[in-house]
Parts: sequence; C-alpha cells; structure tokens
Amino acid sequence: MQMSLTYLDQSAIEEVPVDLWREVFDTLSWPPSLTDKQNRFTHDDIAAAIRSDELSESLFYALESLHTLGTEAGREAIISIMQERRVQLQALPEGASERELAMRLYLGQRNDASLADVFARAQVQVQESGDQRRYNEFLGIEPRPIQHAKKKGEQLRAAVLQHCKDADLGEHVKVDVLDDDGIYVFSILRTDRMKKPLGIIPGQVARRLIPHRPVHGDLLRYEANLGRLRIAARTTSMVECYRKILGEVLFNDPEFFKDDAICSLSVLQERGRAALENLNVYGVINVRLAECTWECGDRSIMVLRDRDCFSLIERHGLSLTEGSLIQAKLKVSTHGRSTRPVTVNIRVPSRIEVSQRTKEPLVDELLDELGIRTTPPPAPKADLWSLHPWRLPLPIWRTLFGNATDELVKQNILHRTQLEAVPHPDHPTAGNVLRVHQVSAGEFQGVSDILEVPSRSLSATDVEGLELNPEQLRLYLQNTLGITSGGVAWSAGNDVLELGFLPVGDEQLYVAYALRQPSSDISNRLRAQAAGAHPILIVPANRPDQNWGATVSLDDALPERQQVIRKGIYACGIADSVPAIHRAPAAAELVIDTNRKKIWIKGIELQITPDTQGYLFVEMLARGNGAPVSADTITAAISAARLETDGTTTARQAKIKAKKPVEKALAESGATDLGDPFPAAGTGYYRCVLKPFVD
Repeated sequence: MQMSLTYLDQSAIEEVPVDLWREVFDTLSWPPSLTDKQNRFTHDDIAAAIRSDELSESLFYALESLHTLGTEAGREAIISIMQERRVQLQALPEGASERELAMRLYLGQRNDASLADVFARAQVQVQESGDQRRYNEFLGIEPRPIQHAKKKGEQLRAAVLQHCKDADLGEHVKVDVLDDDGIYVFSILRTDRMKKPLGIIPGQVARRLIPHRPVHGDLLRYEANLGRLRIAARTTSMVECYRKILGEVLFNDPEFFKDDAICSLSVLQERGRAALENLNVYGVINVRLAECTWECGDRSIMVLRDRDCFSLIERHGLSLTEGSLIQAKLKVSTHGRSTRPVTVNIRVPSRIEVSQRTKEPLVDELLDELGIRTTPPPAPKADLWSLHPWRLPLPIWRTLFGNATDELVKQNILHRTQLEAVPHPDHPTAGNVLRVHQVSAGEFQGVSDILEVPSRSLSATDVEGLELNPEQLRLYLQNTLGITSGGVAWSAGNDVLELGFLPVGDEQLYVAYALRQPSSDISNRLRAQAAGAHPILIVPANRPDQNWGATVSLDDALPERQQVIRKGIYACGIADSVPAIHRAPAAAELVIDTNRKKIWIKGIELQITPDTQGYLFVEMLARGNGAPVSADTITAAISAARLETDGTTTARQAKIKAKKPVEKALAESGATDLGDPFPAAGTGYYRCVLKPFVD
C-alpha cells in the first residue's frame, strides 16, 4: 500500500523521536528502504520511505493516527476518554508530546481492549469536533508544466524566507520538492511567531518564560495537467501568501493562480437529495448531507443540522430555490475496515476539509462527480502518435512514461542520442527553435530559427535526448501483458506493434499496439493474423475512431494487463462469455461470478465448493456492499429450518468454513496485515471490509 502524499508532513515526522519510530517499525513492519539501516536512519530517511515505499496497512493506519490524534485536540480527547472510561492513565507514558501520545496509543490498542476502546472513541470525538485536514484550491490561468522544479524549490525557499522575516515569523525555512509524474509537491518547514509561555523546565522548580518559535509543516501541491494548486497550510494567514508566491516563483505572475471560486454547492440546491444518489464512484457506499449553512440575503443565515438535512428542509417546507448554500458537511460511507464515515466539509469558494487523509483521493473523485469541485478540462496529453519520430529530450519522455522512464532506458527501449534541435528553456512553447551546432567537446551553440527567440549556448545535457526502439518496446509490452505466443517483429514503417495472443478464460484476444495512426486496412490485417481470435488495437485516449475494428483506448502509454483485458472483452462483445474477474473494476478486492459459482479475493480464486455454507456466507456479505448483514439473514439463506433454534451458530459455522480458503487466497496474493476481511459488526452482525464486485 503506497502512502498518500498528504502524509508528507516533515514536522509531524520529526516530532516523533527516532527511537519511537524504531519501535513502531519493529512492532508493525519495516519500510523496505529502511531494512538495511535499522540502526542508523534519520527523520529524512523516514520521510523518503513514506513518500516512495509500499507500506503495510498497519503502518498506513499508524500514520493516519499520528495526524488525526497527534494534536492538542487529540490529546484532550484521549485523556478525557481514559478518565471517563476509568482506564489507567499509567497505560500511556507521562510527559509524552501530542505526537508521541498518539503513536503510543496506536501501538497499545493493538493488544489492549481498553485502549482499543479509547482509541476508537477518541477518533470519533476528534473527527466530529472538526479537527480535520484543511486545504484550499486554486486554478491557474492555464495548465503549464514546471521547468527545473528543484531550482524553483530554491527560489520558493528564498521567497518564503523573505516573507517570514518581513512578517516576524522567524528565519528558518526548508523546502523539499517531489515530482510525481507531473504532480509537483513542495513540502515546506517554516518557523512561526515567537511564543513565550510560562513553564517549568524538567528538573527545576522555578517558573520562567520559555521563548521558542514553533515549526510548522505546510504542503503545496500543483497538478501541471490541470493547472490546479492545493495549499494545506497550518495557519490560514499563509494561504494567500503561498498563492501569490508560488505564482511568482513558477510563472513570474503573482496572480497566475486565480482567487476564484473552485467550489460550488449549487448542484445541491438544484437537484436536492437526488444529487447524492446513484453516484458512479467505486468505493463510495452512500452520501448524506449532515449539515449546511444557508445564506438568505444580507440579514439571515441558517445553520441546518440533521442526519439528513434534505428531510429537515422538507419537513419545514423550506425552498431551496431561495438564497444560496455557502457551506455543506457531507457524511460519506466508504468500503474499508473502518466503519467511520468520512466527513467532508466544503466552504465556498475554495476550502475543503477531509476527516480521513487516506480517503482524500476518493473524496476528490466524489466532489468531481457531484460537480461541487471545478475541474478544468485537461490539456491535450502527448502520446506516441504526436511524438513521432520519437527523438525527444528526457523531460518529454517522462511526461509520457512517468516513473517507468528510467527502466525503459535501462532496457534500451529508449536509447541515448544527440538532438539536432531543442526548445529554448525560456520559451518552451515555441517548439524546437534552437538548431544545435557543436563548437568544441561538450560545448554547443543553439542558433535560433526565429527572431523572437534569442540564440544561446548549450551544454551536453541540453542537447541529450532519447530515441525509441519500437521492437524493444514490443518485447517489453509482451512481457508486461503476459503474452507468450504469436506476434510479428516490428519493421521500419509499420504503424503498429503486433504483440500476440492473450488468453482470457476460454476466449483469446489478439493484441496490437498502435505506434502511429493506423492505415485504413488495419482491421483486415489484424484479422488475418488473429487466426480466429478476437483482434483488438490499443490506441491513445481522445483519438477519434476511424473504423479500426475493436479498439482499447488508454490514457497511459504503458498498458496494464487487467486494463487491456477488461476493455478488450467489452470492445469485442465477449464480456458475458468470460469469468467475472475479467469484468471487475481494477479496485475490486472481492469478485463473485454468480453464474460460474466462482469467487476471487485479491485476484486469487478461492478453492471453495459452490453453494456450500462458506460460499454462501462470502456471497451474502459481498452483496451487503459494506453494510452489516445479520446472522439471522445469513441463517435464513443457508438453512432456514434452523433459524428459530440455532441462534447465530449457523452463521458462525459458515464463517469458519469460509475462513481457510480465504486465508489461503490472501496468502497467495501476497497481501500482508489485512486482518479479518469479514469482522463482526456488533452483536449478531457481520460485514465485508473488502471492495466487492458481484456479477
């Protein structure tokens, strides 16, 4: 499980001592990049591991606890609940900081039922009290890439440092830059205003002022393909400062990121409850409006709070056509181990608060689907068709292949070459206007083709490029998709890579990959090679269909096996004739084919006999879609005659019979630390924590 960038708060990481981090990793699991340095890692190493490693689920939730409970509000909630529940305070260390206390509680609750009760109650209390992750979003004038991101990071540090000096916020600023496939993250550590609380130094008895400047961690996230900026700042006064500074640093325009409304709640007024129903967001079970602020003219503001605000509005005969909603709090039930709904608070024009950071990507998708968050149309994405003849600088290849670029270079799919023309770094949209002329070893002059762009000297790095080897790409794609037979070696001038036969259940796909726009006879050519299989052609997204036969349109230049299969079977009209595992969404963790009586968990087929108690137990919980299913309902479906006599016995026995094949499948999938996928949900109830797909 890869950690969301929302947890990359260096200040929170450094507030936990290295020794406690070591204890956390010893108890839960070690991040792969730290296993060889268990006795000599630093806070910077921990941040790098969080950013790039695949972390276990237990570490994932430990980090969530660090951010949700490792605050002043979290400490107060923990202590007050321990006192109210009569849990011994000695169970947690004295004198621990807020971050340490949260981490100690997370470790302790794994083996202590009383601490587990405190942990669950504290999470609910903090979430409902409104101590949530808050961020503001802004849209740029247009989507633009960032040139020389590391250098921009240094300029950002200097600008923020100057602001801190001018505003009496201290003189310490650190900026780390991460480029994640066109998403640029600037992690900022900075000092804040001087504080001089009255306190007592440990080991002393005299009171004294303790001057210090707290260090805050802020996060700026820029999506180049959308031109969207997200600012998660510890103090709201820094939001406007960051908006202007980043516009100036990145694009020489302090107003590049417009201070316009990016959130609108008009859809809730126009459609009412219907806006929250029948949503096409996989992973969301249901959404309800739990609170809203309604502004009517300049004198009246109503705050409505109810389990379902739309029911409250209907009961009191209020008209949604009047006034405007300026704030809404949504309760979002999602798939997963936690039963707590995600609280999403939207305040127009630009503020969004999310109670569970792990759910931020899902919340983004939900708000886009609802039409609450403005999403600009993405800029046209480069693809292999537009990049022919495939001799380009490294940064352009990275926009196409992302993090896989280095591996493609290593395998000689992209091989190094010297470019004959390059863009001017200060005029990247003008095209390859600088003609490269070598003047000495490693030194070049770029002679401009147009008057508006000046000529300039170039280094060896400036003129270095990468050229595509199509045949090596064909072999790479064969291996990636698991194709072991068929295909044709690429020859110069061919517009497609013929990869070969891909078995799908009892069917076969003959897969080809379009390097350039195919000729009009491509469907006949592929059909002749397919020998009775179903030919499919992989093409870039947003390319108009030209009667090429069955096509699979993909956003990414490097396709994934399941993605090709799922889209391919629908394109060929054979989806109903293959097992459900090939039709399921990519995020589905539990798949049930009711016609074939087969079940898969994490892509591994369960070795379980159809229509037995274990099989029916798993199917019923999957159909529950994350909601609790009563033991009586399970018993009635499995053995109705025993409903009045056996209580919960039949349901418990059914779960036991499902347990062994489920555990075996999870082990084969390589999943770690998943726990019980079908835990009890109160007395006499069970629920499924896996994302299901039943067909």
